[in-house]
Amino acid sequence: MKQKNTRDPKKMTSYFWYEAPILVVVTISGLIYNIGMVAGPYFQGQLVQGLYDLLNHKILANRLIQLSLLYMLVIALVQVCRAIKRFSVRIFANHTSRRMRRLLYNVLLHRQFGDDTGSLMTKAISDVDSCVEGMRKFTTEIFDTGVVMIAYLAMLLYYDVRLTILACMFTPLAM
Repeated sequence: MKQKNTRDPKKMTSYFWYEAPILVVVTISGLIYNIGMVAGPYFQGQLVQGLYDLLNHKILANRLIQLSLLYMLVIALVQVCRAIKRFSVRIFANHTSRRMRRLLYNVLLHRQFGDDTGSLMTKAISDVDSCVEGMRKFTTEIFDTGVVMIAYLAMLLYYDVRLTILACMFTPLAM
């Protein structure tokens, strides 16, 4: 199996570009998962309102059952997308680690050996592990922090713009 060369192994962005297909899977599943995180509280509120309406005889029980089934379906989809995103990020990290190590080994094997070769290889492999872990965490945090916060902000703005603006203005004071 022949491997494509990384465009510029000295630039971290080339490793992201090289793994673009798996990062597309990460992006799609990450967007569904993190936007779907907003669906949980939304449906829980709808279920509480439905139960209140059922107890006051405003709706029939089958409407609440339908809402419950829809809630379970949405949460199942969100969790499946979460698993796909996590697995895809691990694949991305493993491929990147393998590629970086291969380049490192090729460089080290073609250099003249000295007394410091073992410690140099240990340090270089440790650096590769740290770099790949940083890339994996960066990729994960884009979704787990950025996308989910934007989704929650959009949901709050949808419910009440004035209250959301007030909450955003005074939240830093509470910290």
